[in-house]
Amino acid sequence: MSHLMNITKKELKEILTPGAVMSIVVVMLMMCCIGVLINGEISDASKLSSIGIVNGDEEGEYSDLAIEYIKEVYINNGVDGADIDKYVVILDAEYGDNNAIIAEVQEKGLSSAIAFDPDFSEDITAGIAGTIEKYYVYNNGGIFSTTTSAVNEVLIGYVNTYFSNLLIEANVDNPDYSSEFLLNPIDQSVDLTDINGTVYEGITPYQISTTLMGQTMMIPLIIMIIIIMIGSIVISSMGNEKENKTLETLLTLPIKRTTIVAGKLLASALVGLIYGLAYMVGMMFYMGSITSGISGVNLADYGLALDITDWVMLGIMVFLSIMAALGMCMILGAFVKNYKAAQTMTMPISVLAMIPMFVIMFVGWGKLPIIGQIILFIIPFTHPMMAMNNLMFGDITLVLGGIAYLIIFSLAMIAVTVKIYNSDILLTGLAQTKTVRTFKKIFGGKKHAE
Repeated sequence: MSHLMNITKKELKEILTPGAVMSIVVVMLMMCCIGVLINGEISDASKLSSIGIVNGDEEGEYSDLAIEYIKEVYINNGVDGADIDKYVVILDAEYGDNNAIIAEVQEKGLSSAIAFDPDFSEDITAGIAGTIEKYYVYNNGGIFSTTTSAVNEVLIGYVNTYFSNLLIEANVDNPDYSSEFLLNPIDQSVDLTDINGTVYEGITPYQISTTLMGQTMMIPLIIMIIIIMIGSIVISSMGNEKENKTLETLLTLPIKRTTIVAGKLLASALVGLIYGLAYMVGMMFYMGSITSGISGVNLADYGLALDITDWVMLGIMVFLSIMAALGMCMILGAFVKNYKAAQTMTMPISVLAMIPMFVIMFVGWGKLPIIGQIILFIIPFTHPMMAMNNLMFGDITLVLGGIAYLIIFSLAMIAVTVKIYNSDILLTGLAQTKTVRTFKKIFGGKKHAE
């Protein structure tokens, strides 16, 4: 038993290095923070958001009844009656002026509105379903970006049930009213959604998000897998070189260190290029299969398709992010002692890839506070994960900013790698550097004095 305990202790000591423990702590904290963000999004999605109302039927009885009932629904869901006008906002735009309605919705910070047809009350009185048009502003976000569709659907569903009960009680014996009309006195088949500044009829945010769901969920996941794979390959390769003493042999040859770095970076760049091209080809086929979507929506009909320039920009961004990952991996790999130690060094790369993946999938860039956007922007792997959505929705500034940042970040990683290879850290280890020896002397001296 004592031998078993000794071997177990030895293995635990080798596996649970300070770096490995720190990685576990970081992952735990990261998941807690992401959990708080997602919980906040779920909480917001479960509430009735503010809605705009255009009353084209100003003199009608039923439109007034509908608006009052909608206010009652909000109050019953916890809204203070004194604040009801902040949640049910009467718009000044004229019925039928789609652009003016959307502009006012955006101006007042809303995401949706409904409009009562001028003949709404007259139609219901005549036994014809009254028309309510639904307006949406589609925001490029995470998987909770469909809540604007749900609010309108729920509210109009409540009004439909309310009117149905009123009409059935008052006209149960009226032969002029069909059973179909009594059950559904409201026609809500007209959907208008603003996408990239253009109002399209017959589409809702839910249909768009459903079609984009594969992209929103899969692209960040695929990028994360690629980054982790590359990190594991590069760091493990350097661990093997140290374990087999091939790196020491290489560094003692009459070859300039910059040449060695250039060769390694060139090989890494080729690997990055292969991964980037493979990713691009795969994504082109993948996007081709989902553009019609499970909801039957063709994204190209609504201006949500990538042209050749977009694909080139996407390929550049993926390649640069892979280069950034390779540079980070070469720096981390310089401090591993062997292949076993290399396995734990991939954790920082994995964590940096996981953070933007979860945030983009569930929250989205636009809903983050400024500090959150800054942190996410600094992480190099964020940019390729959200590049396709940004290109689709015309956010070119963020894409170009991401490319510029990735170029600077990659060059910085290369500069640090060259400096490390020109030093003796690779041969002597980090513990023998002047800075570490100074710290040991200071803190070791204090401990000895105690």
